[in-house]
Amino acid sequence: MGRAREATHHQVGWALVAAQFGLIGLCVLPVGPVLGTGQLRPLGPAALALAVVVGGLALLALGADTRVHPVPGESARLRIHGIYAFIRHPMYAAVLLACLGVALSTGRVLSIVSVVVLMAVLHVKARFEDRLLEGRFGSQFAAYAARVPAIIPQPWRSHAR
Repeated sequence: MGRAREATHHQVGWALVAAQFGLIGLCVLPVGPVLGTGQLRPLGPAALALAVVVGGLALLALGADTRVHPVPGESARLRIHGIYAFIRHPMYAAVLLACLGVALSTGRVLSIVSVVVLMAVLHVKARFEDRLLEGRFGSQFAAYAARVPAIIPQPWRSHAR
């Protein structure tokens, strides 16, 4: 990859990271009106607990290769086992679940809106990262991406190919 293209990828990556963290900040900001979602509030801690499990499994699988930036590091390997057999981007899923947990627990409008926008940002970030991974790992990544969903698990899809 040329230096200019690599620099552009890094700039786009940092812009996506900034958007992601900005939305996480808005999600946890304790301000604004609250919706009457009392019946959904018990789901908040469950979503937070699931976020910890999914994120923990991803961190264990990534180890020293853990990074916030979507451009794969020089030593990056294609991970297709463990949590990565079910979700290509489990850290994004964990972030989304954590923010959803906060939104459900608090019922704050700002948190709910943040989750919706965060879903869009993480979708763009995952597609950006996927293009880079396919550029690095070629048909091996393409086959993996064809059978494993990006962020939201789809148990009805076949994972054994």
